[in-house]
Amino acid sequence: MALALPVSRKRCTRTAALLLVFLSVLSGCRKTDAERAAAERAEIEKKIRDSYALVPYRALKLTIRAEGQPNAPEEIATLWKAVAETRALPEKAVTDEEARRVARTYLDLGVAFYKAKKTLEKRDEDEFPLLWSRWLPQEPPPLPGYDAGQEHAFLSLAWLVLDSADRGNRVPATDLVFYELSRATPQPTWMPSLRVAVRASRGLSFCEAGYHYAAEEELNAYLSEVEALPVKDFPAFENTTSEQSRETLLAAGYFLRAWNRMALKRERPAEDDIERGLRSLEKLGVENELTWWGWAFIHFRRERYEESAKYLDKLAASPYVGEKERQEVHASAEEMRKHGDRVPIFLQARAALILGQALIARAGGPEKILVTVLGPERAKQVYAPITWMDRVRQGVGARASDTLDAAREAGGKGLEALKQKLGAGSGGTAESGPK
Repeated sequence: MALALPVSRKRCTRTAALLLVFLSVLSGCRKTDAERAAAERAEIEKKIRDSYALVPYRALKLTIRAEGQPNAPEEIATLWKAVAETRALPEKAVTDEEARRVARTYLDLGVAFYKAKKTLEKRDEDEFPLLWSRWLPQEPPPLPGYDAGQEHAFLSLAWLVLDSADRGNRVPATDLVFYELSRATPQPTWMPSLRVAVRASRGLSFCEAGYHYAAEEELNAYLSEVEALPVKDFPAFENTTSEQSRETLLAAGYFLRAWNRMALKRERPAEDDIERGLRSLEKLGVENELTWWGWAFIHFRRERYEESAKYLDKLAASPYVGEKERQEVHASAEEMRKHGDRVPIFLQARAALILGQALIARAGGPEKILVTVLGPERAKQVYAPITWMDRVRQGVGARASDTLDAAREAGGKGLEALKQKLGAGSGGTAESGPK
């Protein structure tokens, strides 16, 4: 005969069973990283297809690639015909007939634009031959495995260069770069170095746009490929070996993935990536204010407070850190040794300013950096207003105390004169008061 469980035990058993069922349901409802990444990629595709800003660019590429093809969409050709008709319009309508013709032409353009956009939601340029095949039909492909993805990747690079050169912001290159990179999916037939470069670019692009799960996939694939590739497959530049190129790419990938993981609130994996990136920089012999700050941060997170304080001491001893900042960092190091409650300097927003100033000073100052990046002439144009503002700031700072003293002196004289007048009018002095 089975013994009956007490009521309380039965109730506890039933509650535990229901809790297990509830937890299993919750775990089944939770999306995996792959599912979230797939949803983000679908959102990217929808954003591209719904974008009005990309319609002219996509329509132009589709027109070029689909020219002469039997299944070329008619609506795209109609759009460009409507655009061409607007060029013949007068700048200013003189007669009522011209005004009606201008209004009708632009109305036709609006209708053609709307129809083209609807077509681009269903049709895609990659249905048609590549631009390389259209422009250089007799030439072999420029690279092994050349396909639509590689063409998108090269166009993204071209737009990125144009965006850097276009100081007037006349080219909406950001949208174009994102569009091209989103279509540049690496394939196994690509050269390893090209796959790696495109993975990194896509990861950075997705991360900046807020698609962090898609970025995580790209950066995982990037780091996996860099780690798996033989050292001989990495380029060796002047004064740089293949091993150094590999470590540089690894460091960049780890730091970039750490940045993306911070956005995903995955602090521990992000810290692991920062430490890996610092290890790669150590192998490269890179040591500066940024690496000291990084190691101080990692040791603090690992609760190795004495080690963290040592790297803060190194940062404080840097000749490129100002005296005020040196005192702040040194005080933070001492607080670290005591395990105090004060927030360490590298967890404050001010750390970015301190590090930025130190690294710019180490690089030779902003003027030298601008000359290196922009060239002497352009750097002079860019740096001139900075120099002027700094001169004004120093001039104001040098004369500020003298000006305040002069103002106080003038104010004091005016007050004394007023007191004397009041005293003269009442037959006494201001200090004597009423009698």
